[in-house]
Amino acid sequence: MLKFHQKECTGCHLCELACAAAHFGEFAPTRARIRATVRPQEGECRVMACFSCPDAPCIAACPEGAISRAGRGQPLFIDPQKCDGCRVCVSACPYGAMYFDEKTSYALACDLCGGEPECVQFCYPQAITYEAKR
Repeated sequence: MLKFHQKECTGCHLCELACAAAHFGEFAPTRARIRATVRPQEGECRVMACFSCPDAPCIAACPEGAISRAGRGQPLFIDPQKCDGCRVCVSACPYGAMYFDEKTSYALACDLCGGEPECVQFCYPQAITYEAKR
């Protein structure tokens, strides 16, 4: 499970760059499955990604059945063959942690990079940490 320590986030966006590079081979923050939001006037930086909430309204909202997961608390899997790009799941996420990739035209959610999240490895202020489920 990813844990976010908001007070530690500096808004450097390295988490987004690492995520996009790991999944798409390019440094494109808009293609990341994690987002760092910077509000300089408020002096606030926040980081957010899907944390596989127990009821996962995005799964229920998907009209194509493109979103699934191996078990409770496991990362979401979005089947690009089934996702029709309707973005209903993005709207259904109460945390704003589901994203849409314009290039592939399917939804994105954190998949924990197979158990070794790249965002954690590149977050130098340790605003993101990872604890594997036991």
